Amino acid sequence: MAAVIGLDLGTTNCKAVALTAEGRVLAATSSAYGLLSPEPGWAEQDVREVWQGAATALRMLADQLSLDQVAGLSLSGAMHSVLPVDGDDAPLAPAMTWADNRAASRADALRGQTEPYALYLRTGCPLRSTYHPARLRWWLEQAPQVSQRAVRLVAIKDWILHRLTGVWATDLSLASSTGLLDIHRLNWDEEALSLAGVLPGCLPPLVSPTAVVGGLTEGAAAETGLPSGLSVVAGASDGALANLGAGAVDAGQVVVTVGTSGAIRRIVDRPWLDPHERTWCYVLVEGHWFVGGAINNGGLALQWVRERFYPDLPADAGYEPVLQDAASIAPGAGGVVVLPYFTGERSPHWNADARAAICGLSLHHTRAHVARAVLEGVAFCLADVWEALADESELVESARLTGGITRAPIWAQIVADVLGIPLAPVEIADASALGAAILGHWALGNIQTFGVCQTPKVSTTTFEPDSERHAFYLRRHRVFQTLYRLLQ
Repeated sequence: MAAVIGLDLGTTNCKAVALTAEGRVLAATSSAYGLLSPEPGWAEQDVREVWQGAATALRMLADQLSLDQVAGLSLSGAMHSVLPVDGDDAPLAPAMTWADNRAASRADALRGQTEPYALYLRTGCPLRSTYHPARLRWWLEQAPQVSQRAVRLVAIKDWILHRLTGVWATDLSLASSTGLLDIHRLNWDEEALSLAGVLPGCLPPLVSPTAVVGGLTEGAAAETGLPSGLSVVAGASDGALANLGAGAVDAGQVVVTVGTSGAIRRIVDRPWLDPHERTWCYVLVEGHWFVGGAINNGGLALQWVRERFYPDLPADAGYEPVLQDAASIAPGAGGVVVLPYFTGERSPHWNADARAAICGLSLHHTRAHVARAVLEGVAFCLADVWEALADESELVESARLTGGITRAPIWAQIVADVLGIPLAPVEIADASALGAAILGHWALGNIQTFGVCQTPKVSTTTFEPDSERHAFYLRRHRVFQTLYRLLQ
């Protein structure tokens, strides 16, 4: 029973899953690593720590498998990371992650040097600090001692792929989330490269997400416990593969994800661009795209509440006491509203300077009210994205739900009530890692139809929106939006 390993390189941990072509999960492991913030607005990762985490997860997985069961390895990676690499393939600095806001001023300057909407129509990415034109320009202008030594500018997943195979390559899916790729022609956009101040030779060669990039090197085999020469598939972005892992591969299907951050993604059969540049459009694989918006603050906001308002909880208590407190408070949180912009915001505002706020507090309010208001605030951020996708979302009858929120029923119900659509949790170990494994099976010819490898277990407990609560939350959402405009 041949299995493909899906390896997802996430923001704070990596997950590995071994999946057969029949859809059976043979084993799953994970390993954590750190997210660094040496300066306000910075969010970095040491790619060597990511490699150690990936090698550890793969080694633990290998210990649970017979090596003759493993047919290949396929990668998933977090989007928007930037890493300068020297001529010896060594990192010159920590990698910028998606949560890093230091390039905001560069984005503002670049928008005055081009026609931003025309660029957006080609790349699917607004000209904002999240994307590579601004980020690469920041390296050139603010860190010349690094950029002048850089031979390559790569993503974290690209560097891990090179560490596994010795080959430099970046897949079209991940490349489409940089703002440098023409998502129609599937090639680098010349104007975007010019704005970024780089030549195509500084970037890894483009390959299909289904490309077998190479075989596992002897050195990587020794560190991971996997067989030397094992086929390694390029893979795709974690957002693309989360949809694939959740079984949403047909045009019109929607996935709502809340983990560390959050997102709403819909599969489309042709690029869809927003007249106001509030959303993005990325490549899943050739002939398949997905549109949507990502918010910076999902589980991060809940984590902040737990750390600041629940210091009495033991470390092993998790989040259940916080969620129970939130469930004890009626919708509306007693008038408390939290704008959960702890790390700025991406869609639909693209405001790196946005900051969090707690409004409406009075003497009778407790930490339970704040906990409830944070859950509602994140749901309102998702509703902002939902509104921006109006043309694409108005006919949606339901969506699949993935991420850590599936283990928080009170939060899932709030999101369903705010959006006004049923949410069906998908019971899977990790959607992006599973999606990487499915893509790997397709790339290796083990399955013949894209996305058809297994049927994700959709929970029998669907979170149905309550019509009265939805009407109430529509009014509260308007209050939330008004507060944002006034404060930001």
